[in-house]
Amino acid sequence: MKHYSIYLMVFCLSFSFAQKKVNGKIYIEHPAMEVVEKFNEAFVAGDLETLKSLVAENFTWRNSTMRTEPGTLQQLLQRSNYLSKNVMNFEIKHYGGAYPDALEYKKDNVLDIMTWTWMTGYDKNTGIDLDMPRYANFRMNDEGKIRSINIMDDQVLWNKAYDAWETRANGVIYKDHPLVSKVRLMIQDYKAQDIEKIKSNYTQSTRFYDVMNSPINEFKTLEEEFAQFDEYMKIFELVDIKESGYPDVLDYEGNGAVVISWWDMTFRNKKSGNTSTIKQHIQHAFNEKGEIIREDYYFNPAQLPK
Repeated sequence: MKHYSIYLMVFCLSFSFAQKKVNGKIYIEHPAMEVVEKFNEAFVAGDLETLKSLVAENFTWRNSTMRTEPGTLQQLLQRSNYLSKNVMNFEIKHYGGAYPDALEYKKDNVLDIMTWTWMTGYDKNTGIDLDMPRYANFRMNDEGKIRSINIMDDQVLWNKAYDAWETRANGVIYKDHPLVSKVRLMIQDYKAQDIEKIKSNYTQSTRFYDVMNSPINEFKTLEEEFAQFDEYMKIFELVDIKESGYPDVLDYEGNGAVVISWWDMTFRNKKSGNTSTIKQHIQHAFNEKGEIIREDYYFNPAQLPK
């Protein structure tokens, strides 16, 4: 216990005598901030001459989320030229309540301008939205020019923008496939209203999405889905289901397969005797075992017979 008290006293004394050392100042206003603001405005406008006038001779830039090697001034000018001409509604604005800071480091005699902005716009050639947060650190030289820029933004979105220029396969579409047969057989079970046999096509973890009649991303479990089906069947009789066109299997690379199908479903209102035929589109997502793990269906209940 005595040793513990001594250690505690030594720790407290060392903490008490620890000192803060100032290594510079932070400014909310600084002439260098105006240089950075002009740079961003010129970059958005594609004003290449102004950009060249604001940077040092040995200027480099780096996007830490995209490239390990520093970029050249010429590469940055090409980037500005493309974005200004091809990105509609192109803007780089301060993000929310964020504002730039000027950090003047005393020890290393360095001045950094740190900015938190949001970039917006869409590529008129591909339709890709370039909507992303953007942090940038501008390092100034003694002449008040930008010596280097380190940017961090959304690499995934940039890669998506670059990929949009190419034609890329993402799997195979099948007209005839064992999964198509499985969906057709399940529809036969619906026509026979063999509930237990219908349920056997799903797993206990299957999610059901009534896309047109439920909030976004809200789903039903297997039990909830068939409880709702039972309620419908108290009011309506399922008279017939006919295939509209033909189903397709979208066999995605590395992401499983989806069967998309279209059906004409005829119902009779048990009370009024009225009948009507409604269109229904269904998407069934399968796992590698051939089990349905997700069902998305689209129909308009207003078309059901009154």
